[in-house]
Amino acid sequence: MANELDSPERVSVLFGLTVDLGIALGWENLSSHSGCAEHQIDDQWWFAINPHGEPTECGKGAKVPPYSIYYQFNGWPAGVVTGQGGVIAAGKLANEETLIAAIYAAIAKASGGKPQ
Repeated sequence: MANELDSPERVSVLFGLTVDLGIALGWENLSSHSGCAEHQIDDQWWFAINPHGEPTECGKGAKVPPYSIYYQFNGWPAGVVTGQGGVIAAGKLANEETLIAAIYAAIAKASGGKPQ
């Protein structure tokens, strides 16, 4: 029997947290707008969500794959994720752990300090 965490239907943690941040920011119906939804998470991390079925150029000039989130760290490409997984930088400062911590802090800030 397969472990439910290995299921392809499971949404990646990073994708889910970034969506939670968008919700905390009040974003709705992203696919009804042209282009990517973009946000500066903190002084180092930034992202663009492409809610469309075709590659879409974000404000930083990168083509974001369909239904994906593109991240930058200090202006450098740092990864792309979808609901099923992806690739994130694995450096000392730019890595999945520091990105997740930055997103949690941004959610708290957007929520007025209230935990989600």
